[in-house]
This record gives sequence, structure tokens and C-alpha cells, in this order.
Amino acid sequence: MRHRLKSLLGVLRRRGKIRRYLQTHEVRKLHLGAGRNVLAGWLNTDLHDYGRGDELVHLDVRRRFPLPDASFDAVFSEHMIEHLTYAEGQQCLRECVRVLRPGGRIRIATPSLESLARLYDGGELQERYVRWAVETLEPEVDAAFPGVVVNNFFRSWGHRFIYDRQTLWHALTAAGFVDVEEHPLGELEQHLAEAAEFNEYETIVLEAERP
Repeated sequence: MRHRLKSLLGVLRRRGKIRRYLQTHEVRKLHLGAGRNVLAGWLNTDLHDYGRGDELVHLDVRRRFPLPDASFDAVFSEHMIEHLTYAEGQQCLRECVRVLRPGGRIRIATPSLESLARLYDGGELQERYVRWAVETLEPEVDAAFPGVVVNNFFRSWGHRFIYDRQTLWHALTAAGFVDVEEHPLGELEQHLAEAAEFNEYETIVLEAERP
């Protein structure tokens, strides 16, 4: 009984946050998987609250979003979609199409499988990235090899599907988006803010439009 009451109160609080946001923002922007990167003027959502429950709205992107049709002008996610299976990612993208207004834009930043593959080509930046990734993210392995980094990407942090440009492009168009374009990292992207050069190396950013 107590669990059901707590769950009901959580749903009501979420509805209230969403209603207040929609009522107070003419330009509406949805941030999926915000984590600790809370953006001003956005409806910041995440599966977890990261101790910032007052600033985040609980949202499971694998399910129907608790949001009205055609109610947002923009959707943004950074290093989130790779935590979903491809099928879950499609569910998420179709929901983004549903909640966006015609002409609304989606921006997705995610690790690039192509960049991981290019680690095997060598080069000064690639070698520094491998050393940094192994020392920072896989400290129990004392060998700075591309294979260590690639294995880590596919088994750590809850990653489920790593995209390349072609696959992410296809996923967006299959979900119903049009006019897919690649963009450089911008002000919205804050992943690895302490290692911006490596974030730029490993990340792809695609934008697309809801027809």
C-alpha cells in the first residue's frame, strides 16, 4: 500500500512539473537523459534523479513519453541512446517524432563506432586517446591498446548499441525524421567537459527534422 501511494505521488508530481513547464514556455525544448547536465529553459528528464529531483522529470525513454502530441520545438540527447538496444532506440525516436511539432528538430550526440575503429589506424591523437581511456576508464588493464578501449565501450556503463553515422542516420529516418545533417559539437554538449578534445574525437552529432 505504501509503495503504491509513493508511486502515485511520484506520478502526480511529474504531471505537475510537466504541466508547469508547458504553461510557462512558449518555446518548448525536451532534454532526454539529462543526468547532471541540467539546461536552462529545457524540460530536463532522466530515468534517475542524481540527487537533483527538483530539477529533473522522471522519464523512461523506452516507454511512451508522458507528454502531449506535437508539443515541443526541440529534443536533445547526449550520450544516452547508446544505453538502449536498437529496438529501444527506435521506440525512443518514434516518441520524439510524436511529441515534436512539425518542423521541430532533434539533436543526438553519441559515441561514434567509426572513431573507435580509427583507433587502429594510429596517430598522435588516437594514441593519446587510447592512453587516456585506459588509464581513466579501465584502470585494471595496464596495456594501452585499442582493443581494450573498444571492449570497454561495448561492455561498460550500460552501453547496448554503438552507432556509426550511417546507422544513426538510418535509425532517424526509419523513425520518421527527415533532413538528417551532421553537426560539430556545440554548447549543449557537456559530456567529458574535463576532456573536451577526447569528447570531440569520440562523439558524432546528428540533427534531423520532424516533417
